[in-house]
Amino acid sequence: MIGALFGVIAAFSWGGGDFLGGLASRRLPTFLVVATSQAAALALLIPVAVLFGGTPPSGPSLLTTALAGIVGGTGVLSLYHGFAHGRISIVASIAGTLAALIPVGVSIAQGEVPSALRLFGFFAAIVSIIIVSTSAVEHAVVGEAGAHADASSGSAARGGAVYGVAAGMCFAGFSLIFSGVESDATVWLLTILRIASVSALTIVFITARLVGRRPPGDEPIRAGAIPSGLLPRLRLLLLLAAAGTGDTLGNLFFFLSSGESGVAVAAVFTSIAPITTVIFAALLLGERVAARQGLGIALAGVATVAIALGGVA
Repeated sequence: MIGALFGVIAAFSWGGGDFLGGLASRRLPTFLVVATSQAAALALLIPVAVLFGGTPPSGPSLLTTALAGIVGGTGVLSLYHGFAHGRISIVASIAGTLAALIPVGVSIAQGEVPSALRLFGFFAAIVSIIIVSTSAVEHAVVGEAGAHADASSGSAARGGAVYGVAAGMCFAGFSLIFSGVESDATVWLLTILRIASVSALTIVFITARLVGRRPPGDEPIRAGAIPSGLLPRLRLLLLLAAAGTGDTLGNLFFFLSSGESGVAVAAVFTSIAPITTVIFAALLLGERVAARQGLGIALAGVATVAIALGGVA
């Protein structure tokens, strides 16, 4: 029971953190949002790891965790960029579905025989991605009548489907890479993930600027995006910190859920994370979807849960 509870908390932490990160990315450059939010989470993790984390991993576990952090950080950058310029519902559903679909595809390619339920989820996931990514997108964007103050820029084609695909591939890669890590130092693992992602982002930013180019997601800061008053700036900083913390707490509670009930049970409950992001977007930003998109998003949710629930034959 406690493992299931941890899994649900992880799903809402990931879903809430992703929503807040996407919201911030509609106000600030995506690169800045990801770097700042993950750095804020890292600032909280380092003292906890030093004081209570025990012995940090080394050797292959350290290198594998660092690689997973870089891949996962790239996925977050793609996800937030899609949220900023597309539709949260479309980007989140595609990313979440691919994150569940690809590892299953890899296991099948390696000889694993999936159960009927997982096989159904596998094909349903493919159909859902096709439906969502090929649906026409019509929604009010920034500057248009009736648009929310934090509406999407609308510049991404197909509601940002390509960014959902990129994010989903990175999240799947993160899962496949990180599955090879053998260590019980949970807090240190979380810390190393953040150190690697923040370091990679910093290196990319500095290198791009040295050669006179802007890295992906480093758009010019628009006028008025950073508020002038102290209190509004603190609110913006808290928003960024909450986004990074939500992502980190999601990882933490997933580890706890896996430890209590196993990875299979944890995967079932955390698979609803993209659905929670879509719910937040609908309730707080008023994002609505057309009937065809809604069918695809619903099918993506069913497919993800079926993949998580289904085992091997």
